[in-house]
Amino acid sequence: MYLKYISLMHVFETPEIAAMFAAEMQAEQRREARARREAARNAGVCWSGLGAAPHQPRDRGTLLAEATAKLARRHAWRESPPGAFLSAVVKAQLAARAAHEAGERARAAGERDETGEAAACAAAAQELEAQALLLLASAQAARTAAVRLAAPTRAVD
Repeated sequence: MYLKYISLMHVFETPEIAAMFAAEMQAEQRREARARREAARNAGVCWSGLGAAPHQPRDRGTLLAEATAKLARRHAWRESPPGAFLSAVVKAQLAARAAHEAGERARAAGERDETGEAAACAAAAQELEAQALLLLASAQAARTAAVRLAAPTRAVD
């Protein structure tokens, strides 16, 4: 799967559309497998018309169109007030986790012998600072998105 995804990245303009297309291809493979299982199940004696309809596989163009549509819906949701708020909260959570891990590395480096650990301490402190700044920016974005979310929507005339 990973190699197929890497090869798809060269075909599409963004990694996001390549990932969405790969997901659509996997979903199509699952649908085909389910159709084969259903056909095998109904291969014996069955009443006329009660078996599953034959599976019509979707072509690459249809899969690409579906992937593009899903990506557009995802982007539209992210730009909506609830999507912007939740995206900012998730970014803040990820930054908080990374800051905690960087802090643990900094603490561990500081507890070891000081002579050889100065570089490790400096690198861990720099990572901690970067994650803390990202956390602050994400928290501010979440606050801004929450204000936008709470704002009353204007009625369209």
